[in-house]
Amino acid sequence: MKRSLLLSLGILTAGTLLLSGCGQNKADSNKNKTFKTTAQTNVITVDPNRATDIGSNLAINQVLEGLYKQNNQGKIVPSIATKIVKPTSHGTVYTFNLRKDAKWNDGSRVTAQDFAASFRRQVDPKTKSQRAQHLADFAGYQQVSTGKAPTSQLGVKVLGKYKLQIRLSHAVPYYNYVIATQLYPINRKDLAKWGSQYGQNSAHASSDGAYEIKNWNSSSDTWNLVKNKDYYNAGKVSIRKINFQVVKTPQTSLQLFKSGDLDETQISGSLVSDAKRQFKKEVVVNKYGQVAFIPWNNYHKTTRNLNLRRAISYSLDRQSLAKNVLKDGSIAAQSVVPEGEVKDAGGKDFNAGVTPKLAYNLTKARHYFALAQQQLGKKKISFQLLTADTDAYKAVAEYIQAQAKKVSPDLNVSVRSIPLEQEISDFTNHKFEAGTLGWSTDFPDPIDYLNLAAKDGTINFTEWTNAKYQSLINKINDTADQKPAQRVKLQQQAASLLNQLQGVTPLYQYASVHLRTNKVTGLDYPLIGYQKYEYAKWK
Repeated sequence: MKRSLLLSLGILTAGTLLLSGCGQNKADSNKNKTFKTTAQTNVITVDPNRATDIGSNLAINQVLEGLYKQNNQGKIVPSIATKIVKPTSHGTVYTFNLRKDAKWNDGSRVTAQDFAASFRRQVDPKTKSQRAQHLADFAGYQQVSTGKAPTSQLGVKVLGKYKLQIRLSHAVPYYNYVIATQLYPINRKDLAKWGSQYGQNSAHASSDGAYEIKNWNSSSDTWNLVKNKDYYNAGKVSIRKINFQVVKTPQTSLQLFKSGDLDETQISGSLVSDAKRQFKKEVVVNKYGQVAFIPWNNYHKTTRNLNLRRAISYSLDRQSLAKNVLKDGSIAAQSVVPEGEVKDAGGKDFNAGVTPKLAYNLTKARHYFALAQQQLGKKKISFQLLTADTDAYKAVAEYIQAQAKKVSPDLNVSVRSIPLEQEISDFTNHKFEAGTLGWSTDFPDPIDYLNLAAKDGTINFTEWTNAKYQSLINKINDTADQKPAQRVKLQQQAASLLNQLQGVTPLYQYASVHLRTNKVTGLDYPLIGYQKYEYAKWK
């Protein structure tokens, strides 16, 4: 999938500071120190045309450079392109001049042809790439991806060895983020030599970024990132080597950090409050661009009932859920769109313009439950809540279950916890009544969250539709001559309507929580995207 269904980031870390040598400064003494870090999943591939999982995308973000990239604070900056360009032809044509000192780790130059070949390969149906849809905004995508036109018809053109042009089928307001996080080149020479092995292990991995991946294959539980001497900005990369190990539980991560075997890792759930007491200066809590919500099965008579959905929504004290149940820095959802991603024309957060708010009101919850009883023609109403079998989701499900009983003893919510993969399968096959799920995006635009309830939304598992809501989505997607302020206003109207209609029921916005040694600087965690370790430095 293009976006992430799990909050799961691999983390890199800074090693222990040692002083050695008379008169030697800290920077010199640490230049060969190794970062020790964890990842929650293996790296499956570093082939940018095939990667779909979080572990692979984290690695690719460190070893490959595209036209743009995000810096350590999430800002879009030039990379292989010499500058951030302004699109022409009503926002559909991007023309890039490429830097001439960018090299692959074999010493060869990165050229415009490497980008064009990558994009064409990704969309070519012969590649069978599950990542092809990331280029769906390119002109010609539909015809090329279905084999009705040759790859040469895709909207990418080489204008010179170091000049590239991309043509979109329509203007995309957030496309700089897509360029920075989704569009990568391939080393054509290596691909011709390695074929299907390209990007499948460290012996067949090309890099034009800050690091090369070493001692790795797709089944490895440990691997290294080593500074790429051919990287155009190698002189500013401080950390020379990073060790990864897969750690699947936050409890293990915490213990390894305590023992000094890690310098940085990610934790979650009830461990956060304990960690804050033990490591006051080394716990880093950030907002994360991911929202947890309840998808309702619109095929099921009970959970299709709007008044029942409203009763559940009003029964939830989201502030208390975040503060007293999750206890991990998560915050109450105000709509399906996370806080901090987008501002309106007046500089206020997107959700300031969303009304009605998601409120806690037991009186209203009981009112709507009574209406649901009348409409469904029964006194006792029950439904099952499907949830992933993590501590956090189990705790959230138990909270929803308990709050339902406060509405009425006649409202019963049972809980079924299963592995996330099975939960997604059951959602896809409509084998559920209600559930809990998380969704994050690659770009700061509310449309990706609003699509959770849109007719053609990627994970609108219930196919919930509403004519007025869909009309707003269609207007948002009509980007021709669209002004930014107009777009935000339309999106606020859609989010407001979704709060009213409960197509999905937003719960909370995730936090990303890291344990990070206080002996390192420059290692930051953006709201969207991955941390960049090329910016990390020892103090």
